[in-house]
Amino acid sequence: MTAYQLILGSLLLGLPLSSLAQDSPPAAAPKFYVGLAAYSGPYQRFGSTNSNGDDVNIPVQATIGYQLRPRLAVQAGLTYSGYKRSYGYEYDYTDTNTNQVNYSTNGTYTLRAFDASLLLRYTLTRKAAHRFQADLVGGLRLTHQRGHQVGTDIYSYVNPGQGPSTIIEYDDVYPYNVLSVDLGPGFRYRFGQRLEAVGDILFNLPVTSNYHRLDSSLSLGLRYHFGPS
Repeated sequence: MTAYQLILGSLLLGLPLSSLAQDSPPAAAPKFYVGLAAYSGPYQRFGSTNSNGDDVNIPVQATIGYQLRPRLAVQAGLTYSGYKRSYGYEYDYTDTNTNQVNYSTNGTYTLRAFDASLLLRYTLTRKAAHRFQADLVGGLRLTHQRGHQVGTDIYSYVNPGQGPSTIIEYDDVYPYNVLSVDLGPGFRYRFGQRLEAVGDILFNLPVTSNYHRLDSSLSLGLRYHFGPS
């Protein structure tokens, strides 16, 4: 076999291998992701819990998601917030018998709230290579809220000779559950292959409440992708 035949055979053998290397699909994008964000919604407000502004409620939202298709993802989320505050005040008033009565109350109020959501994210921007992406986000959100109030009311006559004081102790629980439909825009900015900043502005419509009032929620945080890149 001549050198010319060896070279020609090598070239012919290398052509299909070269074609196979060029036609091989790109590495799969990361499919699983997790996120952590600050949240504010109709049943979990971000902000002060009293008039003095010295106690702030910060709802925290954790998410886990899976990329079904290049432009479609499904994600589940859990949001939690809670606070406890004390109160106390008093004032005088005149009862039906024209007696002057002093009313005073003091106690504590505790609120705990959980949101569980199942949402779909559809990417509206067409070029996945862009750092900035816009999504349409929609799904269902189940909210459980529990208020617990413990305290004491005291009714005392200003003139002690008019009668004894009345003391009323209370321990009340206020549970609340509601299912809502969420829909709105989402925005993402990619810092690298795996890390993104994510912000969602969703409109919330209760479907199991007597008050079908449209409200809104906002979340802002970070998202990290797992898997091959």
